[in-house]
Amino acid sequence: MTRQPSPSRSTYDRALSLLGFRARSVAELRRLLLTKGESATEVEAVITRLLEQKLLNDADFARQFARARLVGRGASRTRIVQELARKGVSRPLAVAAMDALQEDDGLDPAAAAHRVAEKKWRSLSRLDDVTARRRLYAFLARRGFNPDEIRSAMSALGAHTVS
Repeated sequence: MTRQPSPSRSTYDRALSLLGFRARSVAELRRLLLTKGESATEVEAVITRLLEQKLLNDADFARQFARARLVGRGASRTRIVQELARKGVSRPLAVAAMDALQEDDGLDPAAAAHRVAEKKWRSLSRLDDVTARRRLYAFLARRGFNPDEIRSAMSALGAHTVS
């Protein structure tokens, strides 16, 4: 006679599997487990257990996510906070993660704008100056940088904005 695992154990295993793939926020994990057909009471019990075991932590998730977006993609502070909100992380936690990156790790979102602008500027070198500046400005704006950050990055490159 084969003993079948209890439903709560399978929910826990599924949660661990999802967390093993990549870090997730509490809300994101909850949404995924419910989408997979797990019962709400089991999901809440599993999330409580994972929080107690410190395997699930929104503050750590926010910091890891923000670092990856800032360093890897050169996303703006605003964009990162928005993406974290979509993943269910509260705004105060997202802002705290960005502040911690800036204070503790010395990662500056303005430097990210400069780095991204420099890389994009090289790819626009075959275009005429006006078109290249306009496209660079639009590119940085789509990345979520504010006009002051964009002007600063473009000035550092010598690619002054067109009025």
